[in-house]
Amino acid sequence: TLTIQVGANDGETIDIDLKQINSQTLGLDTLNVQQKYKVSDTAATVTGYADTTIALDNSTFKASATGLGGTDQKIDGDLKFDDTTGKYYAKVTVTGGTGKDGYYEVSVDKTNGEVTLAGGATSPLTGGLPATATEDVKNVQVANADLTEAKAALTAAGVTGTASVVKMSYTDNNGKTIDGGLAVKVGDDYYSATQNKDGSISINTTKYTADDGTSKTALNKLGGADGKTEVVSIGGKTYAASKAEGHNFKAQPDLAEAAATTTENPLQKIDAALAQVDTLRSDLGAVQNRFNSAITNLGNTVNNLTSARSRIEDSDYATEVSNMSRAQILQQAGTSVLAQANQVPQNVLSLLR
Repeated sequence: TLTIQVGANDGETIDIDLKQINSQTLGLDTLNVQQKYKVSDTAATVTGYADTTIALDNSTFKASATGLGGTDQKIDGDLKFDDTTGKYYAKVTVTGGTGKDGYYEVSVDKTNGEVTLAGGATSPLTGGLPATATEDVKNVQVANADLTEAKAALTAAGVTGTASVVKMSYTDNNGKTIDGGLAVKVGDDYYSATQNKDGSISINTTKYTADDGTSKTALNKLGGADGKTEVVSIGGKTYAASKAEGHNFKAQPDLAEAAATTTENPLQKIDAALAQVDTLRSDLGAVQNRFNSAITNLGNTVNNLTSARSRIEDSDYATEVSNMSRAQILQQAGTSVLAQANQVPQNVLSLLR
């Protein structure tokens, strides 16, 4: 509250209740109208790497499929890949086994192309091949990405788990898919990544000044309300990387956090914020009116004092003129009496003669 003295007497003041107005005080710091995208990733083929294509080796399947029984096991045709689940399936024929023919989930070793049964299955899938497994697979792509720098950054940040380079894509509610660039995937988390000129992969980072005054760096993770915004975790809070970049938390500890979800009834929140601003404007308008009134009163007081001073000065001048006139009359009268007094002795002397 700001107190302004507007009068000569004690207590003649005007109090101004000034309030901070920003996105946080208005409750708009988490306002978000973006819809969440459907996030998907595929194994990245990055230009500059020693990318290789390995042919699937179905000949090794016999040795790894002994759990199926029979005298012989073989894969008929190409493997099927389910893009929605990332799983591989194979149509297997078992010689000498009853009820063993059918589709099985298989695993693919991307280092040598070896195909094995997934989970040690002993019978085909109930219901046959999943409807989403439509892609024929003869080869698998192996990207030998240099993740040394990225893994070092993850380790320094305390992130553990297997890291891999993926190509991100996002699909909105209208079915439109956009390219999301490269990312390093660790578990269910995605970290925004960049391919360097030497072919290595580095995780994008955000530099900031911590609340203790030290310079620190945070890893940019993909998230936010839409699932594709680069965010950073600082002090247990999540911020948009673009806002946290270069921010000094020691000098300015308050920073709006990144929206985690899409705001429900955003117009209602905006209306509430506008109402809050209108209320403050009304309060400030009332204070302004009081200032205008005080200024008018002070102007009237100045005019009254000026008039009073003029009258006082006029009165003082008249008094002084009157006093001067009286003094002049008295002086003239004294001179006349003295002159007459001087003539009396002369008259007496004249008679004596």
